[in-house]
Amino acid sequence: MISDSVVFLLRTFRTFISPLRRKTSDYQLTQDRGQNTRGSTTDMASNLDPPTPRPELLVLDVDWTLWPFHTDMDVSPPFKKDSSGEIRDSRGKTIQPFPDVPRILDWLKGNGYTLALASRTWAPSDMERLLILLDWNKYFSYKEIYKGTKTKHFSKFTRDSGVPYSKMLFFDDEEVNIHEIGRIGVMCIFVTNGLNWNLLKEGLEKYAKERS
Repeated sequence: MISDSVVFLLRTFRTFISPLRRKTSDYQLTQDRGQNTRGSTTDMASNLDPPTPRPELLVLDVDWTLWPFHTDMDVSPPFKKDSSGEIRDSRGKTIQPFPDVPRILDWLKGNGYTLALASRTWAPSDMERLLILLDWNKYFSYKEIYKGTKTKHFSKFTRDSGVPYSKMLFFDDEEVNIHEIGRIGVMCIFVTNGLNWNLLKEGLEKYAKERS
């Protein structure tokens, strides 16, 4: 189990390292809500036909892929949902995913994709709590949420699901993970500003073309 003191130290020193990391302001997130991060249309869900062949397992990173923060550094538990449905941390910061993500998860699940989560966070219990508050656990058949290597996560995925690496598609925002997982045969898509419709479409089409 990860020591609470380790997570505390990470959060304590976030002010010193934040200038070195990407950070989307609350104002930018507010402006982005209701529109897509890379200019895709709001009716993309109805216009996107799943290309074939499909990945047998579609794996998503969490921090800076599904939401714009690091769970173990940028937000502070406990997290609570108010009567309006807004989720806030202990400092009153609103917790929001990237704008396209909720509809993307609905679309993927509705179109029969099997989904998994892979995160190397130092604060797995906090991430699990946010997934519950967002009601996202219903989307994922597999979850590997703990500090370690992504190769360990994927080894567990293939053992539990029976899906070989060559039949998986992975979205992640860290180049080290892209290279590491790409070497074992998983098709990887680099996420630069959160998962959005255009990036999802590009990834699914790339998989269909190269794995046909």
